[in-house]
Amino acid sequence: MNTSSFPYFAMVFVQFLFAGASITMKIGFANGLNQLIFVVYRHLISTILFCPLAFVYERKERPTLSLVVMIKIFVLSSLGSTIHLNAYAYGLTYTSATVASALNCITPSLTFLIAFLLR
Repeated sequence: MNTSSFPYFAMVFVQFLFAGASITMKIGFANGLNQLIFVVYRHLISTILFCPLAFVYERKERPTLSLVVMIKIFVLSSLGSTIHLNAYAYGLTYTSATVASALNCITPSLTFLIAFLLR
């Protein structure tokens, strides 16, 4: 395998991981896992894993933690990942993992459409 084909294999591998995550989430939801609890646990785990990395690697580049920066972080996290994960989790409980994976692929087109409409 040469280095020019590595990004293609990585992309396929990531898609397999997304499909596996959807199937695992669907099994968990079918066995009684609450969607809100799942989203909270997912955010807690990612915070525990990524905050130390961000603190170490971006120590010199980060802005001071002012009120404006904290408000931006809150709004972006609330509107971005939290609403997306909640909608995805609730949708996954009512549909199959195949539909959820397929609908997840339309996110870039919806983002483009919203950006186009809002200029």
